[in-house]
Order: sequence, then structure tokens, then C-alpha cells
Amino acid sequence: MFGKKGWLGLLMTAVLLLGACSQGGGATTTGTGGSDANSTDASGNEASGELAPAKLKIVLYGDESNRMKELAKTEFYDRIKQEINAEVEFQFLPWTEYAGGKTDLMLSTGEDFATYTDANYMVKSVAKGLYADLTPYTEASDDLSRTVDEASFKAFQLSGKQYAIPVGNKPNSAEFYSVLVRQDLLEEVGMSEVTSLAQLEEYYDKAHAAHPELIGYAGVDARRMLLYDYTDKNLYWQNDFVALDESAQDDRIINWFESEEFKKYAGLMRGWYEKGIIPKYAATNVPQLQSDWNSGKAMFWAGTAARPFEGAATISQAVPDAKLVNYFLGEGRPKISRGTYSTAFFVSSAAKDPERYVMFFNLLQKDQELYDLFAYGIEGTDYTLDENDRITRLTTDSLIPDWLLMNKNFIRFDNSVPDDFIAEYKAWDDGAVISKGAGFNFDNTPVKNEETKLNGVLTEYLAPIGSGFVDYETGYPKALERLKAAGIDKYIAEYQKQFSAWHAEQNQ
Repeated sequence: MFGKKGWLGLLMTAVLLLGACSQGGGATTTGTGGSDANSTDASGNEASGELAPAKLKIVLYGDESNRMKELAKTEFYDRIKQEINAEVEFQFLPWTEYAGGKTDLMLSTGEDFATYTDANYMVKSVAKGLYADLTPYTEASDDLSRTVDEASFKAFQLSGKQYAIPVGNKPNSAEFYSVLVRQDLLEEVGMSEVTSLAQLEEYYDKAHAAHPELIGYAGVDARRMLLYDYTDKNLYWQNDFVALDESAQDDRIINWFESEEFKKYAGLMRGWYEKGIIPKYAATNVPQLQSDWNSGKAMFWAGTAARPFEGAATISQAVPDAKLVNYFLGEGRPKISRGTYSTAFFVSSAAKDPERYVMFFNLLQKDQELYDLFAYGIEGTDYTLDENDRITRLTTDSLIPDWLLMNKNFIRFDNSVPDDFIAEYKAWDDGAVISKGAGFNFDNTPVKNEETKLNGVLTEYLAPIGSGFVDYETGYPKALERLKAAGIDKYIAEYQKQFSAWHAEQNQ
């Protein structure tokens, strides 16, 4: 789900993905003796080898469609019952509850459920005892582990224990490092490609002259996209404060906001803001940027491997001839990957049968038939396939979210997606390098108070500078003063200490 943060969330105090992970988690043991044919073992299996009945609750976020409600009670229900002898209740919560709210309440009051997380929230929550340790049950995800890489599993481990099961297998390298360009606009103004910052700004100038009603960049964070122009390092961010130089064979972390790279980057963004590439309203109305992009009113956005077809599906409703293409504003540096997962599911520590939950996660990525069922519904009713296995959706209702399930081995493309793009998408990660920080999870306990203060400084002082809204020379001295007062030195020292220890273990 990364993956996914940056200035956008910071400036609007946006919804952050909550991932609460925890240790613990017991299994049901209801056996009464070896002579009882219905006695169960520690994993909830009957002594005869049959799975005992189980009830599971899967929490998803967003709006539940009418078709999802139907299938949850019929085909989904029946197939899950058939596969793992479990009755599954799907509960949808608003995304606002993901960062706390009802999800936190459900965990703290001991509800039996599972939902998704990210690594940062996992670390914070494991210490609270809110997630089950899933290490004993990982064999129940054997099918899933054949299509999800080892690095993705390691990303959700702490001290060798598995606290969440990754789902999805999609090209994730170089997320937001490419620029996603409206190729139709680019060609309209007489250009064919954008492979440098100079060309990108030329494209904006020409497109702005032809279409002054359009905005340039539909975002406020371009530190990855502009990397080739402000540093020779191959930077990859651990969080908003810490980056790694993936081209250096060492364990040194970079204090991003006190680096020379941040100063140069802030200068580029200030230039974009003054030029109008980032619209002036972005300083007070960041959400409008996303709306403008979706309605075809922006020239470019930060790219990922999947965004050309994901974005085109939305924009084409407003601009039928829209075409999107990814470009990198430089070359010569390998793409960095955190792993191929879309998200990862945790199980609450109060769950009676953690293993059965893992069996359910496995079903989501087990084979093409089950993937089609959960992602697309019933063939002939919800979708059709042509002789080339291209999909036509007969209903627009979302089921289990596409982004959550996305697996390049199973995903179906419609006829609007060119064959060459599909080949490029599936090969996107070829030659990619796993980050040297992949699998490292920072324990913020020793600097929890400092981190809280630093996030406040980030939102109020540093994010506006990094987005170009405030001039670096004018705003940085005060921002640095606040950063120091909030405890950045202690935070960086603790992060370096933990990362160095972890890095040494990995390289023994």
C-alpha cells in the first residue's frame, strides 16, 4: 500500500498508514484427550487432520461496494469455507481509522481480526503486544511465498520473528523516482521525450503556453524525481529524516535536513514554485493537486512502474486520448527496491487461530483462479476474458482492493494497455538492487519524545521549505534552530547506532 508518504501527507496532516504489530497471539487448544475424534491441536486442526471450523474478521479500508457485499456473503464466503473451513467477515472502515481511531480501539480491547500494516508502525506496535507472532505459521503461506520475494518477508520481521505476512508482487523499484508525463500533451507541443530537468521545464513552458488552464506538477515532493540534478549520490529514504547512499558500501546514514543535498533540492523546488510549475494554491490546498491530476488538469506527476496504466484509467474518463509515460531525468544509477510487496497483513494478538488467518492471506495469492475471484469477481457476471486473456470489466464495483492484491504473475490487463507496456512493466525490476536498509526497522522507543517534536518541526518549518513554498535562505535558520531544539542530534545518533548494529549482523 509505501509506500506511499512525503510532503503530501505532511502538509495536509494526512492519513498515515497505521500498522500496529505485536507479539504474542495464542492458538486455540480445546482438546480433551486422545480418544476424542474432534479434539484439536495447537493450530486449531482436528486430530483427524481435518481443519476445525473457524471464524475470521478481515478489516479493509475505504468504501465497500454493493458487489463486494454480495460476494462476501456468497461466492467469497463459499470458496473460503471450501478452501480453509473458515467463515470470513469483511469489515470496512474509513481510511481515517487506519492511523488510529477504531483500529487502535479494536486492538486495545482485544478483538479477533486482521488487517494491513507497514513496517514503521509495526515497530511501534510490537512493543505494545498488539500483534500475534506469526513465525510458527509461515508454512501456511507456502503458495504466497512462491510469488512474493524473501526481502518482502524480511521487511516485516523483528528479531527474527515474522509479525506480518506480505501480500502482492509488483515492481516496486524506483518508486517516485521517475516523472510520469502526459505523453499526449508532450507530443502536442512538438516534443517526444523528457530525459532531463531542462527538457521537463521546456515541456512545461510549451504546454503552459498552449494550455494555461493546466497546472504543471501535481505534487509537492520531488526529491526522488530530481535526484539526478542535485546530487551524485544514489539516495534512498528510510523515512523523512534519514536517507542512505546506496552507492556507498558502508552503514552511514544521512541526516537529510542538515545535508547539502537538501539545500540544493530546496532551491530547485523554490524555482518551480516561483515559475508556477507547482501552483500557488498548493501551499494551502494540497488535496486539490490530486483532484487536478485525476481530472486531466496536470502535466506530470511522480511515477511508478504501474502508474501509466493505473493513472490512465482515471484520467481517460476526462481526457479519452490521454497517454502516460514514465521517464527518468538522468541515468547510470541502479533502481533501488524495498521488496515487491503491496502491503502486509498482521493478526491481532487476541486472535484464536492465527494460523487460519495466514491460510487466508495465502489464498489471496495462491493461484490465478483465486486471484481472479477476489480481484475481479465472477467470470461472465463481473468480467469477461478474450482469446488473449485481456479483461473487460462488466462492473466497476471494487472488490478486495486491486492495489492490495496486485501481483504481476496474475494481474489482468484490458485492451487499452499496449503489449509493449505490459512487457516493460513486468521487466521493470530487472537489474534492480535491494536497498541495504531493506528489512531494518527502527525502534523509536529511546527517542519517542524527540520524534514527536521533530514531526512537528517537519510539518511547520521543513516541509514548506522542501516544497518551495518558503525560500531556503529565509526560512532555514529558524527551521534548523527548531530542529536542534527538538532533538535531531539525539535522534540521528540513535538511528545510526541501531542501523550500524543491524547492518553488521547482516554482513557477518
